[in-house]
Amino acid sequence: MIKTIISKFLQMIIVLFILTTLTFILMKVLPGNPVGKILHLDTSQVSNSQIKATENKLGLNDSIFSQWWHWFSQLLHFDLGTSYQTGDSVSKELLNYISPTLIITFGTLVLSMIISMPLGIIAALNYHKSLDKLTRILTSLSVSLPSFFIGLVLLFIFNQKLNLLPTSEEEGSITSYILPIVTMSIGMCAYYIRFIRSNLLEQYQSPIVEASRLRGMPEKYILFHDIFKPTMLPVIPLLGLSIGSLIGGTVVIENLFDIPGLGYFLVDSIKSRDYPVIQGCVLLIGFFVVIINTIADLLALFIDPKQRFAMMSKHQLFNFKQSNIDKSEGDHHEF
Repeated sequence: MIKTIISKFLQMIIVLFILTTLTFILMKVLPGNPVGKILHLDTSQVSNSQIKATENKLGLNDSIFSQWWHWFSQLLHFDLGTSYQTGDSVSKELLNYISPTLIITFGTLVLSMIISMPLGIIAALNYHKSLDKLTRILTSLSVSLPSFFIGLVLLFIFNQKLNLLPTSEEEGSITSYILPIVTMSIGMCAYYIRFIRSNLLEQYQSPIVEASRLRGMPEKYILFHDIFKPTMLPVIPLLGLSIGSLIGGTVVIENLFDIPGLGYFLVDSIKSRDYPVIQGCVLLIGFFVVIINTIADLLALFIDPKQRFAMMSKHQLFNFKQSNIDKSEGDHHEF
């Protein structure tokens, strides 16, 4: 287990390094210059000397490698730099915007699981019946509709027409997160309902279920004691993978509902070419995605005895081969 944790930690460092380096290179090769936004060149008259001075101050005239090394040196000291637009620390800015994104992301995960688990089980228990067919039709429709379209429909119905749910303009109201969470949950529920349904149907064909039925066990016992845990185990790594798509989806949803979250902040930073903020946002998002995936993998390993047994067998086989190699080398030296 300890070796697995260390391996996952090293993988996380490598992934984050590659991700942030690619982001840095991409920002440098794309057209646009942050100086234009900082000095408001589109609305004011600025001399060339002032433009050059600003570029030199920001280090934009240095070589790409020098800029990368300066950024990486700061990163080693846990310093994400300073925002070009506000002059504040990027870490401080990210802390101000991260809360709404986390509320939407984890709220969507919780709501999706609360809805998907019972509906997936009900659909499997009513296989090829009217309820199952209706569930498949609704999930297919949900998957085919983009999240921003669903958000527009919900915003029009519940905010504009019925005036039931507030918008994000009403700060401090937790109810302003209901529509964004529901918007993102609709599409995610469709995937999880289908996934749980297919897993459950597959488990019903397993030898364990046949043995329980031969012993005369009731269907409720078979569902909750024999197949529920094997059905839900693959969902845990899938939840970790969903974090990335959810945080990516908040970029659209936060701008649609005017929520000042990380996605909203990232879009504004891209428009203004605020390189330190963009790199900080990507690094933070990547960090959350990798951490959640690592936790999900370790949790699945801890819960699933098959995975633990496979890992222990692998280590035992490696140790056995190593001991045989050492023994053969010792015999060779004696000879």
